Amino acid sequence: MKKPVDPNLENFDNDEFLNSLDNDTTDDINFNVEEASPTDNIDDYHAYQGHRNQAEIQNSSDNEMTFTEKEHHHHSSSSHHHSSSHSHSSHHKKKKLPVSAKIAIVILVLILFLVIVVVGTVLFLEYKGKSDLTNVTTQTDYEEKITYNGHDYVYNDDIVSIAFIGVDKRDLGLENNTVGTAGQADANIVLTVDTSTGKARALAIPRDTMVEVDLYSENNIFLRNEKMQLCLSYAYGNGTDTSAQNVTTSISRILYNVPINKYFALDLNGIAPINDAVGGVTVESLYDFKNLGIKKGDSVHLVGDLTEAYVRTRDMDNIEASLNRTSRQVQYIKAFASQLAPAVMNDFSIVSKLYNTATNYSTTNISLTEATYLASFLISRNITDFDTITLQGEMKPSNKTEHADFVYAEFYPDKDKLMQTVLDTFYTQIN
Repeated sequence: MKKPVDPNLENFDNDEFLNSLDNDTTDDINFNVEEASPTDNIDDYHAYQGHRNQAEIQNSSDNEMTFTEKEHHHHSSSSHHHSSSHSHSSHHKKKKLPVSAKIAIVILVLILFLVIVVVGTVLFLEYKGKSDLTNVTTQTDYEEKITYNGHDYVYNDDIVSIAFIGVDKRDLGLENNTVGTAGQADANIVLTVDTSTGKARALAIPRDTMVEVDLYSENNIFLRNEKMQLCLSYAYGNGTDTSAQNVTTSISRILYNVPINKYFALDLNGIAPINDAVGGVTVESLYDFKNLGIKKGDSVHLVGDLTEAYVRTRDMDNIEASLNRTSRQVQYIKAFASQLAPAVMNDFSIVSKLYNTATNYSTTNISLTEATYLASFLISRNITDFDTITLQGEMKPSNKTEHADFVYAEFYPDKDKLMQTVLDTFYTQIN
């Protein structure tokens, strides 16, 4: 026989009582003494008392069990119907998450935070890199709008312009702090990138191009302007940043004062290390190097000192020699860029490694942030090639007679072709 819930109700079956309850009701039931009054029906009262005792026993044995309200319907023998319902708030003990779940949530939050930080940093660097590279300075008095041959042009604010300068000196700087000993700018190439279209171009300017050059004293005091070869601009400065800036200013004047904000000047000792950092460069020779056994048209893989020989050698007794060398320099830079692009795609850290290597042999106002932005932009646009243009004009012998064994040349650009090149490179035609 099953044990009754109350000794006074010997025939009361506990299972029958529980089965009479609504099956959708939760196991935890909270009764209020006011739900059934003893005066209403003695049988109901005994049933109530029995179940309350059972609830108290259950509550004392398990502190985690609580009771919720339940509506009960009681019927008397006199067909009197009495019902009452009360709502009571109960306190449920919250179940704790497993430790593994907590760890997983923390990891997910950290991953989300890192993603937000990385994406935000990339977007910031992209914005700052582009802003710094395209920001027009007040160094030049350029024309924002030009009318030429019946067409109107406006300056393209999305253009990034960088002057690459090759200095004919082993180590950058002055000798005995003397002005004029910084060396000369033998290679002068302006790299332009249109950040709106992805169009890239390398514009080579012959070292002998005649231009107004700023002359400075040993104390860096401006003296005057004097018309001379572009290459001599580098001599009037401290051999590093002010010399590079002076060349950049002269280049801007040649190109009708277009803004060129950034420069990168490299000495002779840096050519081989930077070249070899990308595994060397292969070119089709544009010149006969008799002492090296290389003929024009030969395929040559440039590594080590051979790289310097290829981009520097020229005939001192030929007035056109410097133009051939300029062509080789443009060819080399283009080949270097095409070699660098896939290397960076495979390992983007090459950008910072190459930048750090270059700083040992150069002077530049290009930050690592800007270099990283430019590299990521070129890769995102899949730019591995670019147009190459060398200024067209006339090479004339100079009247200089300081060294009778050498031929001094002066290059004068064709004004119409120069203007069209500038408009095509730095401006946008609007009608």
